[in-house]
Amino acid sequence: MQLHRTVENGYERAYCNMMSDVEMQDAKDDWIEARAEELLKNFSNDNDWQIVELLKIKLESKSIDADIYNQFITDMCYSQAKAEYNKRF
Repeated sequence: MQLHRTVENGYERAYCNMMSDVEMQDAKDDWIEARAEELLKNFSNDNDWQIVELLKIKLESKSIDADIYNQFITDMCYSQAKAEYNKRF
């Protein structure tokens, strides 16, 4: 009976730890998502043409596909948000 109770307590402790880890990861993901969305708002204006022109030069291209540009900006904002999270917490 004692062994059964010890095993049961071990499983319960492991489950609680797992749930705690999941909750912490969810909170981290939510924070990063919110911050990335804030950063993305900075790119939704008419000044983006300067970034596009610089990318054209760097990529040796006459035009930049809009989907590629949007993915580039999104990736950059999420990377920045993750870096800020890691510095802050």
